[in-house]
Amino acid sequence: MGDTAALRRRLAQLSARPKPPPDLEYRFLVGRFIDSPTLARAIAIAARWGVHPHEVMIANGWIDAEDYYRALAQACGTPFEARLIPQEVVPAAGAGPRASLARGLLKYRMRERSFVLAPERLRPNALREMLARLKPHAFSLSSPQSVRKAIQHHFAKAFMRGAVEGLATRYPERSAREPTALWQRLALALGLACLLASLLVAPAATIMWLTLSLVVLFVPVTGFRVVAAYRLLRRTPQANEAIPSPVPDYALPIYTILVPLYREAHMLPGLVHCLARLDWPAAKLDIKLILEAADPGTVAAARAMRLPGNCEIVLVPDHQPRTKPKALNYALPLARGEYVVIFDAEDRPERDQLRRAYEAFRRGSPDLACVQAALNIYNARENWLTRQFTLEYCALFDALLPALEKLRLPIPLGGTSNHFRMAALKWLMAWDPFNVTEDADLGIRLARSGYSCATIASTTYEEAPPRLSSWLRQRTRWLKGYMQTWLVHMRSPRKLWRELGPRGFLGFQTIVGGTILSALVHPWFYVLAGIELAQGTLFAQPGSLLGWPFWLLAWFDLVTGYLAAMALGYLSAERRGYRRLIKDVPLMPLYWLLVSAAAYRAIFQFVTARFYWEKTEHGLASGRSPLPQPLT
Repeated sequence: MGDTAALRRRLAQLSARPKPPPDLEYRFLVGRFIDSPTLARAIAIAARWGVHPHEVMIANGWIDAEDYYRALAQACGTPFEARLIPQEVVPAAGAGPRASLARGLLKYRMRERSFVLAPERLRPNALREMLARLKPHAFSLSSPQSVRKAIQHHFAKAFMRGAVEGLATRYPERSAREPTALWQRLALALGLACLLASLLVAPAATIMWLTLSLVVLFVPVTGFRVVAAYRLLRRTPQANEAIPSPVPDYALPIYTILVPLYREAHMLPGLVHCLARLDWPAAKLDIKLILEAADPGTVAAARAMRLPGNCEIVLVPDHQPRTKPKALNYALPLARGEYVVIFDAEDRPERDQLRRAYEAFRRGSPDLACVQAALNIYNARENWLTRQFTLEYCALFDALLPALEKLRLPIPLGGTSNHFRMAALKWLMAWDPFNVTEDADLGIRLARSGYSCATIASTTYEEAPPRLSSWLRQRTRWLKGYMQTWLVHMRSPRKLWRELGPRGFLGFQTIVGGTILSALVHPWFYVLAGIELAQGTLFAQPGSLLGWPFWLLAWFDLVTGYLAAMALGYLSAERRGYRRLIKDVPLMPLYWLLVSAAAYRAIFQFVTARFYWEKTEHGLASGRSPLPQPLT
């Protein structure tokens, strides 16, 4: 215990000491792994980035981390442990995972040398001085990746327990582990029974009043689309664009990138290439490739690649539920950044996205916990389905979500390119591992806890499923997750009203509830219209004075709703210069029928397999280029 405390004090003292010339410190590398010009370049970049030269060389791939720390150990006259045996080492002084990861220090169980140190943030001369003043014979060196891997192994059960049970333990009422409350099940059963009885007694009247009730419910949905379209018309192209951060590189924080992958070995080369293009100091990027132990193909492909030095593999043990949010939760304790962003395997973010997100956080209020970048499609040209998907994304991310932000309403986040303050994310217990649209749920939980979300004018391009079968599986999961989210947050409507306020409560019903309801109801409109048309009463005027307001409201809601939704698709596509998509706007109602089919499939899965994660297969696009091209 005393040795550990002395080591911590000495590390703090050495961090404050004046630095000797770095070219002399790193001369043990010259001629073995790098040449003098490379060292000089690393020293210049390190001064600009505010890091040590070895961090620049490792992050840029100029020297392998293991080679550097082996050479450093030789220069310091201490052994180097290339492969730590997890069973032989434990955290020093009984430290927890957070302290162990911060110190990079482990202790042997039963060996002559007591400690294993990963001196990631120590200069070579500072390390030599520390070892000389303490007990050099008590230390071995290892790479930070090896030490973190041993720490992960030691705390694997704790990490998994937190990943699966963290939210359900701290906030059980906000977890989808139990999807419905008793009163919700009773209300649903009673409502269905009353509806069936009414249909048997008075079918015509029941259908009429049910239709009119739905018309009233859809008024706010239509109204919100009209507002979003109006805002899009009035907004100039520069109005929502953040200025890239003027913050110098040395003042930028560490940024963590979490990338969950499952059965996506073929996506790794393109993914690594696009992450390497991001405009952020490489030594301040903490990239975690989150792989599943149940997916040996992707694990083998990742280990066979020569990954950048700032890229690390996190292997998630096989444990139910096998969902993306569980994998993200498992990897989160290993993240080192002040900010964290989620990308998927097929994502192609614009180069300046991290800087734009960081600038939004800097300029935003202290309660700004999340920044959502826009999502769009790079294979829109492929077929009718991908073009409709692109129109949908344009409307959602370029019009609807910015309108929600402007109106200060809860934002159901997109599944990727969410940038978070790490502290706020951990306070909320991160993602719900039992919710298959963990992003939308987290957006609502942020709002309920008093945090705000913002959107930024930066785009991440991803692949739209080009096959109907893949699209249907993905959309089923999304709608099933929306059902989970609505039911979870409506367990206590009074509490939800109090936490979101009247406007936020109505916004939640409009965006989340309205999405589900519109998908379920839409095909029945055509069924009823067909019946009315066959009977010759489709355009017939109401038979009583009382029916006139409802008749007018129904037609106004129908026409306005269709026009507003299609106008959003048209305007948002036109603003992006996607003129080739304009001809597909009139066919949007056919696409909505496919959404309805997915909604009914989602209900079936909600009952039979509510935690089942239907994986979207990526890499199916034909002729896909690594970067998107304008659809003009």
